[in-house]
Amino acid sequence: MRVLFYLPVVTPWWFEHIVTPILRKIATVAEVHVLAPTSWRNTGVGPEQLAHCLDLEEVNWQIIDSPDPATLRTKSGDAAELVAHVRGLAPDLVLCRTADFETARKFPGTVRFLMEGSAAPFHFDASTTITDQPFVNGAMPELGASDRASLDSLIAPLWAEMRTHWQRAIPDRGAVFRQAGIPEDRPMLLLPLEYEHEENFFLQHRVPQVSNRALVTKTAKQLAGKCTLVVTDHPLNARHLDRRGLRDTIAQLGKRVILAEPTILGFPATLTLAVHADGMLLGDSKSFGMAAAFGVPILRRSRFTSASWLNAETDLGRFVAAARSGEARAPSEEDTRLWFAYHFANEAFYSPDPDLTGSELIDRALRPVNPERWEAGIGRIRAVKPEYLH
Repeated sequence: MRVLFYLPVVTPWWFEHIVTPILRKIATVAEVHVLAPTSWRNTGVGPEQLAHCLDLEEVNWQIIDSPDPATLRTKSGDAAELVAHVRGLAPDLVLCRTADFETARKFPGTVRFLMEGSAAPFHFDASTTITDQPFVNGAMPELGASDRASLDSLIAPLWAEMRTHWQRAIPDRGAVFRQAGIPEDRPMLLLPLEYEHEENFFLQHRVPQVSNRALVTKTAKQLAGKCTLVVTDHPLNARHLDRRGLRDTIAQLGKRVILAEPTILGFPATLTLAVHADGMLLGDSKSFGMAAAFGVPILRRSRFTSASWLNAETDLGRFVAAARSGEARAPSEEDTRLWFAYHFANEAFYSPDPDLTGSELIDRALRPVNPERWEAGIGRIRAVKPEYLH
């Protein structure tokens, strides 16, 4: 089997911690090629990344030094030459870390995307998925009664542990709101911001195509004070970017818009507030898992679809009216539990796991649904980090 890793938007951290372990495992059972551009805006493959793989003499490396480094990272220009090149390689399987899904889908063989696998409020070391549906929130196949029962049995102790922990750990609504300065006279809508560093090329898909500051301003104007808008920043934004502009923007929007501190009463702000939110406003954030787990209604504005069981609204006006009347629909409790079970048992994995083999990784790509790996999948996650809480 010939496997191609296509990595135009891989970051140094992702390459070292996610891709390299996968590449090493697959190289033991298949012919491996790597196709990636040179480093630009903290993405691509450069000397530092190659240094992690000097011992992999059997891997075929093709590093593209393009005069327009944006070309492979965004949908710009004619991709015919690239597609023809990949067809010449004739891979059986292509594993992509790319934000240009349209071009990648023109490649020969089975095309899959390496995406994030974490799913709060669980905190297993299950950092990766191999999927053909990036950003399709809550996706899972039609499952028969026996498969549903099997998954329910696997998730039951983990689900009980998670629910018990957060019920005991997170203070009541009054205490949380007082600490965060949130008034209780109207519904609270939570807006978790996405990572907006220049390395995040996935933002080219966001709806609307604006910065986080502009998104907050636009949303606040649409709410017109009917709800309190509470904004939480992405942890990587706080770590890597200057947030003074965001703070200034929110300060000018009035008392009905609040920027939460990174932690509230000792817990991550988004998680703490999700427990008590009347609705969550999302784009392509992984925070949909928290909303589902805590029964929070979701508004999602995205180019990508959401599973029907999430009951995600797409119109902000309707969502606000429903939140104010108490009629906003939360995700299905039964399907939420089933999705977490399916995700951890079938999809998510920890790439450095020493028991995870190259053959199994290829199977995950070629057979997206395989009940034979479910019990081992849950068991491995618990073995890697028995405590789901960081």
